[in-house]
Amino acid sequence: MGKIILLNTPIGNLGDLTPRVREAFEKGQYFAAEDTRVFKELLNHLGITLEGKQVYSFHDQSEGFQLDKMLEIASKGDLYLASDAGSPIISDPAYPLVKAAYEKGIKVESYSGVSSPIMALELSGLPPIPFQFHGFLPRESGKRVRAFEKCAQGTHIFFDAPTRIEDTLEDLAKACPEAEVAVVRELSKKFEQVLRFQAQDWEKHKEEAVFRGEFILLFHKAQEEVLGPHKEIKALAEEVLVQGSSPKMVAKLLSLILDRPTKDLYNELLAAKK
Repeated sequence: MGKIILLNTPIGNLGDLTPRVREAFEKGQYFAAEDTRVFKELLNHLGITLEGKQVYSFHDQSEGFQLDKMLEIASKGDLYLASDAGSPIISDPAYPLVKAAYEKGIKVESYSGVSSPIMALELSGLPPIPFQFHGFLPRESGKRVRAFEKCAQGTHIFFDAPTRIEDTLEDLAKACPEAEVAVVRELSKKFEQVLRFQAQDWEKHKEEAVFRGEFILLFHKAQEEVLGPHKEIKALAEEVLVQGSSPKMVAKLLSLILDRPTKDLYNELLAAKK
């Protein structure tokens, strides 16, 4: 039985290709790629011949028949799954194949490399723990605002299109004005850019941005900002407490709603009651 091997490819600079991935490109026979044209161009840039290789298309719209076909190939020999750029599992179609492979008892390996969300986090200057990657943002303004408001404490990472990033940052300024923001563009490429500012100051920094290329938006939400939308809930809890409810029970309920330690909320409620 073969295995499925995930190949992390450069996100811009070909110098980031690892020796192990290059060797896989050179010696591998069966390859699956999100876009076969992009894959073949990559090999051509690297001076690697396609002779003796079979390259299959595998993307988000090809889970049915193609998924079964990929599993059949991997059951007989090694199948290399290559992303257009970065990790095949991050906002790319590898997950259904990996999940199905494990269910079939097929081994999965990963040849690591540059991942754009991690590289953006490294350059952002924002607190790295905890962080959460969300993928692409919704197209509609209202849905973006709600997504921002629901974000918990920590650093959040989103992909966004150059045609929407300006509107997105306006939405972020409304939803989380005090959040610390980093907008990272064209990672590892010639025109790489990192802009850092507070969300409410976006208008002051707009002229510095170039709305072309691939964008990653990061912002950090402090504990105080997370509590903002829940002030009414906390006020109601304090009112219930005044009416004679147990501080311990109210603190437990608030802990589930606000995702904060019960002990901290209990102490705050006691202070408010006094």
